[in-house]
Amino acid sequence: MILKIIQTLSALFIFGLSGHVTATEISGHNALLFGLSPHLTKEQQARWLPLIKYIEKQTNYPLHLQASPTISVFENRLFAGKFDLAYINPKLFIEANRYVGYQPVVKEGQKELRAIIVVAKDSSYQSIKDLNGLRFISPENAFAASVLSRLNLYAQGVNVIHSYVETAVQGYSQVVAGSADAVGGEEQTFNKLPTEIKSKLKILWMTEGVTPYAFVIHPRVNTTVRKRMVEAILDFKDIPEGEAFFKKMKINPFVVAKNKDWDEIRQLMGE
Repeated sequence: MILKIIQTLSALFIFGLSGHVTATEISGHNALLFGLSPHLTKEQQARWLPLIKYIEKQTNYPLHLQASPTISVFENRLFAGKFDLAYINPKLFIEANRYVGYQPVVKEGQKELRAIIVVAKDSSYQSIKDLNGLRFISPENAFAASVLSRLNLYAQGVNVIHSYVETAVQGYSQVVAGSADAVGGEEQTFNKLPTEIKSKLKILWMTEGVTPYAFVIHPRVNTTVRKRMVEAILDFKDIPEGEAFFKKMKINPFVVAKNKDWDEIRQLMGE
């Protein structure tokens, strides 16, 4: 318990030095704050408003979507404990759970995240071990394509020279052009590639499936409010607005989550 308090205080101190978040900001708001990854466009973030309004209605607590201008600012706010509720990728959840105590409450149902590692079709690479010491690129704001692919490489003892690209398509194109040896991606983006690009590539390896993004709640949110929030999120699928939300977002309705659901990510992170 003492160690956890020290870790939490250390995280607050470290991220407080950045100037993005202060203790006043954390304790001074009236509405509960909901954090979403900033790589989403304003239009994509706006799609969450029907769920936010439903949670407000069911809990009788105002819920404010807290926009962050950059990923670093978002992560600083998360690790400083500013968000009461957040929807975050598995790696961020593991870290936020460890240092701040965020607890998972729901996750997308019937889904697993997988990454693929793609190389040029005419390359001689037969396994990911062959990529050791070579140039590996990934789209910066894609968890599966970037983080999950690299976690699997490192777990296999494969060290690469990594750099980011802005989009998955740009990454695939660079491999075709010979500017990189391999790229992290997802089947969805790979399958949508123009034929002239896709025909020159091959999937070298696919990762095992892992539990997707976590809906987390800060431990300061009292039990009653937390229970109502979880019930609202789970029940959202049963109303017309909820059906439209999941269809537009192209995700499955949320189901109850447990901390152990992300143990596979912990193993990849060496924990």
